Formats: sequence, structure tokens, C-alpha cells
Amino acid sequence: MFKKQTGFLLVILFLVMLICGCQTEERKPLENQTQDNAGLTASDRRVLADRLSRLATEVEGVQKATVVISDITLANDSKSNSTANDINNTESDISGMIVMVGISINDQVNEAKTKTEVMNKLKASDKRISQVLVTSDPNLVKKISDVAAGIIKGEPISKYEMNLKQLGKEFRNNNPAF
Repeated sequence: MFKKQTGFLLVILFLVMLICGCQTEERKPLENQTQDNAGLTASDRRVLADRLSRLATEVEGVQKATVVISDITLANDSKSNSTANDINNTESDISGMIVMVGISINDQVNEAKTKTEVMNKLKASDKRISQVLVTSDPNLVKKISDVAAGIIKGEPISKYEMNLKQLGKEFRNNNPAF
């Protein structure tokens, strides 16, 4: 009888350990690994930005390229001019995955042609990209670099939402190639 009780207690103990041991606490994602609206983690966003930056520098005449990827809708103001509407194909806003590229180019190349080549190359490289905005304006390039530096440090892109919307407005105001 003692063997039966011991065997029964061992079976019960084994089942309790099995049930308790299989329950794990829900894992929470790391802050820099959370996904944004575009389905990209912060790490994926940095890797893609780096790849797109390298692709942009492959275009003849481009010395340096800084890329920021945004999924923030860049809405036109109701008072937008026809140039902004032409840029946006008469849509009221730019949405989806938006790639903002600041480039430094050689003086010997045609600026508009270089911007067009960069835009086409980046847009063709990834089907998730809905819009590519390219500028060589030093002020905009600096602002893009500042946002990119913060993202590389691991800060969430949501921290730069206002900066990105302002950059979108400045792209339209400066009448970039795209």
C-alpha cells in the first residue's frame, strides 16, 4: 500500500510540475523592436535606410546620401499651390512608406537628372515604398541627417513625427524634383 501512495504522489507531483513549468510569462517586445504602422521594426527601418542610402550613392554624381523612412501621412494644406499638387499627382496627401533622401552631389552633374535617377532607383528597389522625396538643399539635408542620427541612436521614430511632417512641407515648398 505504501508503494501505491508513493507512486500516486509522484504522479501528482509530476503533473503539477508539468502544468506549472509550462506556463511562462508573456514576453514583451523590446522598445526598439516594436513594429510601426508600416510593419517595420526599428531595426528593420535602420537596415532598410542603410541599404537605400548605399543604393543612392551608386547613382553617378551622388557623393553622400542620408535616408529617413517614414510612414507618416504628409497632408497638403488646403492653401497648397499647384506646384505641390503637381508633385503629389493631384492627391490631397502623401501616405504609405515615404523615403526622404538628402543627397550631396558633384557640381559637374545635372541636379534634376540625378534626383530623378535616385528616385527611380530607390522606388524600384522595394515595392513597399510609395513615395521617394529627394533633395540636395543643404538645409533639408541637415534636417534629414539630424532625424536619421536620432533614429540610429535608437530613439523611436514617433519622437520625430512633427519633424517629419515639417520636412514634408518643406519638400513641397522648395519644389523638389519629387
